[in-house]
Amino acid sequence: MTLPTLEDFFEPLILRAVHYSHRQLVCVDQELATVLAGFDETQPPLIVGNTEYGLSWRQARQKLGQECGHIVVEVNAQFNAEAFCAIVGCCRAGALIVLRIATHDNEMPPSVQRLLRCLSEDDSVAFNCHWLHRLPQQRPAKHQTHSVTQADAIAAVEKVVTGHRRRPLLLTADRGRGKSAALGMAAANLMMKKPRRIIVSSPSPAHASTLFHHLKATLQVDDAGQNIDYQGSQIRFIAPDALLQDTPAADLLLVDEAAAIPLPIISQWLNQYSRVAIATTEHGYEGTGRAFTLRLKQMLDVEQPQWRTLKLTAPMRWADDDPVERTLNALFLLNSDDLANDQADMLEAGRVNDMVIEPLSRQQLYRDEACLRQLFTLLIAAHYQTSPNDLGRLLDDDTVLIFAGWLNNELVAACVVSQEGGIDWQTCHAVVAGQRRIKGHLFSQSVAAHLGLAEVLNDRIWRVQRIAVSEPYRQQGVGQRLLATVNKHAAEASVVGVGVSFGATAVLTPFWFKQGFKPVKLGLKRDQASGCYSLQMLKPIQPLRWCDQALRLFRQNLPIQMLTSHQRMETDIAASIIAGLPTAPLSEEVRQQIDGFVAGGVGVDAALSSLQAWLYHHIGHYGEQGENATLPILVSRILLGLPWSIVCTRYRLAGKRDAESRIRDYVQTHMTT
Repeated sequence: MTLPTLEDFFEPLILRAVHYSHRQLVCVDQELATVLAGFDETQPPLIVGNTEYGLSWRQARQKLGQECGHIVVEVNAQFNAEAFCAIVGCCRAGALIVLRIATHDNEMPPSVQRLLRCLSEDDSVAFNCHWLHRLPQQRPAKHQTHSVTQADAIAAVEKVVTGHRRRPLLLTADRGRGKSAALGMAAANLMMKKPRRIIVSSPSPAHASTLFHHLKATLQVDDAGQNIDYQGSQIRFIAPDALLQDTPAADLLLVDEAAAIPLPIISQWLNQYSRVAIATTEHGYEGTGRAFTLRLKQMLDVEQPQWRTLKLTAPMRWADDDPVERTLNALFLLNSDDLANDQADMLEAGRVNDMVIEPLSRQQLYRDEACLRQLFTLLIAAHYQTSPNDLGRLLDDDTVLIFAGWLNNELVAACVVSQEGGIDWQTCHAVVAGQRRIKGHLFSQSVAAHLGLAEVLNDRIWRVQRIAVSEPYRQQGVGQRLLATVNKHAAEASVVGVGVSFGATAVLTPFWFKQGFKPVKLGLKRDQASGCYSLQMLKPIQPLRWCDQALRLFRQNLPIQMLTSHQRMETDIAASIIAGLPTAPLSEEVRQQIDGFVAGGVGVDAALSSLQAWLYHHIGHYGEQGENATLPILVSRILLGLPWSIVCTRYRLAGKRDAESRIRDYVQTHMTT
């Protein structure tokens, strides 16, 4: 069969895409020069995945938030799903997204083979290949429902200020809906009406750049930076940690990209500010933050029951029901909430004891699309951010092991494990000396460099990447059973230990301690995905000298870290870490000074070292039992070393004398510990 020229093939596709204000996916297998010749010279496409003629995958990823027309994407073994989703989100209506299949299917990694298989089964995708020639099918018009537009979002944000106090707004949206722009335009409108003080916070200034761009455009100002004065109004960016420390007065707090900010910080903001609008992305080109949104809503239900929500649905660059968006959601499982709802409907009541936990091979996942979707939906629901590249790693990475929990033939729990270590001694020493970095082995490399011990990299370790349990079966010991199965298989494989690295929270940390894991390293910076400090822990399967050394070093370093690099750690998280550490008897000198403190003969600052030793001992024995309203005051001042002024402001105390009195009463009440 003689195929039409690509110019003849592309032209009607472009006309139809323009007519419907949609984008169009096209698969071809011709040479790159032939593909480029199919486009009008006045509208040349952007080439992606080819550094000689266009953008690298990294450069494509950085285009997020910009706009472009036609693109030609190289599909080969280096295909980057996350960058692909990002650049496709930049394409305006009327654009062709041409996938040039550059190598034979059997030379592709499994994730790319799956991509091509799914595209060939999707009749909305056009094909002009030697093995398939097809024009896209026009699907029946989708029933039109009311789309929530950017104008609706702007009005909702303005109402936070003009309406009742203590009714925070949660604005959610998929990428490409103009959420950040709506925040900026709403802030500008408020500033033009009367003098107002507005604070913007997000994980970094870069995350707030879109907000400020649209604010400046609306105000018609050319001010550089993110601190703007306008006719008596002021808006400025303040980083999350700094805002928690200073808490300046404001008429409105805008929080953008909230999924990368710890929930305890957002909780404190909601307590400190009476008018707050929070925006977060649920399904983004770089992944999904759906799990964060669910946790945030649960927190709002408890702490701010009058909260309101609005989901921005109308896309900005193309019309509703765009076939490309629909295809990408299905390909990379970005529509996780729909999948989760379908899965919840199918789940039948079953006894957890009947659950069967067994290994799940990558070959099974590749062959069984339904199983892959169930697994990825579980992972999305359990973690802050999940990327399309994570889906690819499940299929491609031969160091990944998957353990699945089945109940009534449905996948309801899973643990994803990465095999690390087993590195030759020469490379181990080079890594510890800071001369080399090797791909993968994240846990082993981090701990080996931290301890200065090459044997950590030489030993074979399994690292728990993710553990997920379907909502109806949580809090029933399923996670514990998953880990027991992992430990059993690890022992059979002569693995020396099972490690984990996670964003420390007051809920997760006790769980891992309970499973017998020991802390070996605390990250110095907050993780970009969870917004929490990374905590690395290990459960030895065999006796490990270096694990005992790491635990002693962790216990020795922690007091200094909390007074310096971790001074802004949430008090409940700090207490949850201390609660799992081994305790030592208090010295006679410490006990004597604590007695003097309780009697009033010495103050907190003079007895700080003894109070710190007593508090570590007390939390190590009893955790956070007792007067939870007072314990955070002790943790803030004694363990984290926060200034008295901040402690008094945060806990609404009359002053230093009031704070010292509460600390003294608490210690006296719990003296026996």
